[in-house]
Amino acid sequence: MTLDTALPRPVGSRLPTIVQTALYWMFPRRTLRRWQARYGDVIAASVLPMGDIVFLCDVGDIKELMRADPALFPAGVANAKLGGPFSEHSMLISDGPRHTSSRALLMPAFHGRAVRERVEEITGIVEAHLRTWPVDRPFPLHGRCEQIALDVILRIVMGVDERGLDDVRAAMLRLTQVESLLELFLSAGLLGRLLPFARRRQRVLAESHDRLLAYIQASRNSPGLAARADAAALLMRATDEDGEPLSDRAVEDQLITLLIAGYETTATALAWTFERLVRTPEVLARATRAAAEDDDEYLDAVVKESLRARTVIPDLSRMATADTDFAGHRIRAGVVLAPCLDIVHESPEVFDEPMRFRPERFLSDRGATANWLPFGGGIRRCLGAAFAQTEMRTIIKQLLRCYEFIPTSAPDERMSRRHITTAPGRGAVVTVRARTALPTRG
Repeated sequence: MTLDTALPRPVGSRLPTIVQTALYWMFPRRTLRRWQARYGDVIAASVLPMGDIVFLCDVGDIKELMRADPALFPAGVANAKLGGPFSEHSMLISDGPRHTSSRALLMPAFHGRAVRERVEEITGIVEAHLRTWPVDRPFPLHGRCEQIALDVILRIVMGVDERGLDDVRAAMLRLTQVESLLELFLSAGLLGRLLPFARRRQRVLAESHDRLLAYIQASRNSPGLAARADAAALLMRATDEDGEPLSDRAVEDQLITLLIAGYETTATALAWTFERLVRTPEVLARATRAAAEDDDEYLDAVVKESLRARTVIPDLSRMATADTDFAGHRIRAGVVLAPCLDIVHESPEVFDEPMRFRPERFLSDRGATANWLPFGGGIRRCLGAAFAQTEMRTIIKQLLRCYEFIPTSAPDERMSRRHITTAPGRGAVVTVRARTALPTRG
């Protein structure tokens, strides 16, 4: 590789690392916009736990990174810097052949036809939850969306039946619990082994691992395993490069990864969708008509606009494995490159009237779709993108059919960072009224 020694290194804030870290995690959008205004679209920073990082705010640079050689800019090693309940088996933190084989193994569970065949089942899960919702009084929607999204993942992606649902749900919730940033930092290293809350959490995690492993072992011996097409069954039937079945721990790691990637993110995206809809009455009215008329094209546009206006995972990082030239700058080996998807999605140079919630842009503007990047791109594009969009459309349709969502003049909810996701600060508070008697299921 020939490096251009004339290229500048990225520049950025010279504040102490602890200050940059606090600013980024507490006020990510505000901080990044200030840095962008001062330093441009390629911003050097030092942010824990990632360390040296370069933020990318130009859509062209971001697309180039998504298409770049994965050996030079791997994603797994960058994701590993964020921490979380993963080991070497997880597709999220793997690279190269291990990542490729994991994607190929799980792809049949997530392609379009497989998802469309489960729409009725998703609808049934939604209806079961709706019967417990409060009416005619404000309540935070996020928690309700988490319950629905969790059961969709457990029932459809993991194939958990009614008998094991409560036990597996409890174990998975503990294993995927979002820690606060303070807990993440304090739990690291020797300090984490000494703090009471960290030791207590380790005991809870150990018990939850035991529960989940027991479910996996019981499922392996189930006579119906061969007929199942869910992701858990695919993993349990798979073999490694030596022809041996995947270990229980390898299966568990992948299931935890799928749950984290497809549960909290979808729940948060649904909460943001309704937070936006109740503040945009004309869009809420059209979406309600679309739900009644089975206008999936418009509801898909609502999903896309929500993921643009409130990007749930704002960065999809890569790490340079060698000194290299990128985006007109010299990048040192070990530096994390972080695309700022939310900055791009809110850029007036990329999207017309970006601060307006306007799903129609995805019905008529091909450029909008070309620059829409909530699921990333390239070989690391989210495996469950089609599943997530179909799931969101199905849930939104059923909610709008069963409930009237009351518009509000309340201020926009602030964006609260929860580890890698950005959630509504108040939980997406809404008020609903029942349209008709809720369906009963035998």
